[in-house]
Amino acid sequence: MPYVVLMAVIVVAGMIVLITGWWRLALAIFRIPARSMTVDKLGLRVPAEHVERVNSILASFAGGFNATIASPSAVAWERYCDGLPALLRPFAQEGAAMGYTPRRLFLFDGPDFERRVVERHPGFRYLHHVGLGFWAGLRRYNPSQLSRLVADLDPLYRYLCYDGYGFKHAFFDYPKDATSLRRLDALEGYARHAAYQGVGRAMFFYYMGDPPLLKEHIRKLGTHAPDAAGGVGLASVFIFPDRLQIAQELAARLPADWHADIHVGMCFGLKARSINDPGQLECDLSGAPAEVQAAVRTAIAECDRIEAQVRAEGVEDGYRCWRARVAAWMTGHVQYPLAGLIGGEPGPGPESQTALHAGVGDHGEL
Repeated sequence: MPYVVLMAVIVVAGMIVLITGWWRLALAIFRIPARSMTVDKLGLRVPAEHVERVNSILASFAGGFNATIASPSAVAWERYCDGLPALLRPFAQEGAAMGYTPRRLFLFDGPDFERRVVERHPGFRYLHHVGLGFWAGLRRYNPSQLSRLVADLDPLYRYLCYDGYGFKHAFFDYPKDATSLRRLDALEGYARHAAYQGVGRAMFFYYMGDPPLLKEHIRKLGTHAPDAAGGVGLASVFIFPDRLQIAQELAARLPADWHADIHVGMCFGLKARSINDPGQLECDLSGAPAEVQAAVRTAIAECDRIEAQVRAEGVEDGYRCWRARVAAWMTGHVQYPLAGLIGGEPGPGPESQTALHAGVGDHGEL
């Protein structure tokens, strides 16, 4: 074959591989092996009756990431996530968001991330930002690099990136090196608090079957123990939205000085579930006592109202204000831990919750 013809064939073949996205198969080397993401492999202290659920969660997270980075198809991650049960779908969406940057050859574009990931599936917007922060932690971004990464993102939700960053350090690094969390102390302002909320979520995964040990590790965090306790509250209801008594029983055993943070974490966890799939949350709540259902619905509605208020005010440190105001409201209106409304105030039904509008984005390549 003449040299010119050979070169033309190579160029055409290269363009086909580039345009069709088949080159992304090379990213398969970065996939998370399923065998590495199990309760036994990670050494998690999970009660035997919950092992299957936690293993499914871990597999879904890894599956979302793997479907994003190593498929030529721009929508493989969406097909994977949509094919999972409602309980697992958020974790797969988190993993998919984590795969956004490597899929783009490790180049990050904030507005593009919002458009191609968040706006396509707005019900999982909390998880998307957490996943992005998790990826930054895996890439060993330092705090200043992380701050630059999130600068163009939503002014409230970008703090969830710090949460994901803290989760990564606690989940993968802390069990081997307790000093690894010192890296988070270089974060400035409320970003540091958000990171330690992620630490608490990771610690719940590790020690959910051993509450005394969970409390011991959180206490070691000193001034950030309440932040971590808030992460525990969030994770406990998010993993068990259909068994709220698990979270309530744990919350009742934790110190009183953490209660406000635990309570707001529980509210935010159920708020996240409500936007993931409001119908599924109603199904999950159906087995809970009526007073608990009323407390949950009212707290979610108030969380929405305060978010809108904070955004309208344009206050600095909006995420901090949002959480602080929700915590104060819950202290005055909801029996701890999400046991009912103080004074038996009637809670709103599903039809009175803040409306959730599904965003419609283009179906271009992720």
